[in-house]
Amino acid sequence: MTNTLFISLLLLLTFSLNAQQSSQVNDIESITVPLENYLGGHIKGDKSILGKALHSEGKLSYLREDKYAKLEFPDYLSRMKLRKIDDGVQRIPYIKSIEVTGNVAIAKLVLDYSSILFTDYMTLLNINGEWKITNKIAYSVRDPQNNKVERANIIEVMAPLKRYMLAYNNGDTEHLSAVFHNEAKIMSITKGQYKTLTLNRYIENFKHLKSKDEGMISHQIQSIDTTGNAAIAKIILHYPSSVITQYLSLLKINGEWKIVNNAFDIIPSTALKII
Repeated sequence: MTNTLFISLLLLLTFSLNAQQSSQVNDIESITVPLENYLGGHIKGDKSILGKALHSEGKLSYLREDKYAKLEFPDYLSRMKLRKIDDGVQRIPYIKSIEVTGNVAIAKLVLDYSSILFTDYMTLLNINGEWKITNKIAYSVRDPQNNKVERANIIEVMAPLKRYMLAYNNGDTEHLSAVFHNEAKIMSITKGQYKTLTLNRYIENFKHLKSKDEGMISHQIQSIDTTGNAAIAKIILHYPSSVITQYLSLLKINGEWKIVNNAFDIIPSTALKII
């Protein structure tokens, strides 16, 4: 009886792990579709192809002379003009990495245009079963043959992340206000629908939730990827009833790293027990 029960549990665990891996592979394949549309549309300057990849409420954040600049995706698309593919410019676009957690994913794209090298960090959300790019931060190097990508100081990148987690530990909203750029967005998926909050609304919600907080068990910075003045970090917060995974997009604005976007996914602990 004991052996039978052990074998049944082992089979159930194996099935669950295989199903989880299969689901993740399927997600990555689905996520590749908007990313390929983005790369193809960017090369051609074709807004109709780009439009398939971008969510209408998304935005691009970047630096112009060390100052924060942004373009809402509709404005970004309106500036696109068709390019001649046979203009003699060598263009090499590729997807460097993809990571997915639940309904949120991030991707790192590289577009090598000979005279300029673009690195884009994309945030994607699974909206009603379709993956869409909802946020983009960008870094570029002009004349990459003679200029190199700036190297980020990882300790400096971690400083706002540590302060961010400190806010979750002690409930101090001043930490949140300090580490976010004032035009940051906070986004997630609820029942398949895209939800977004301004920073002010997020902080107000944070105050309310912390008053009912069940107490965080642990937290960790799981990964950081940086290119020049752009970075993306993965943070995991463990609570008794859930695990929250957050992907934070950061830019080095006026010499200081700031969070410009937060996309998160929540997995109830009951679901984790099943997995």
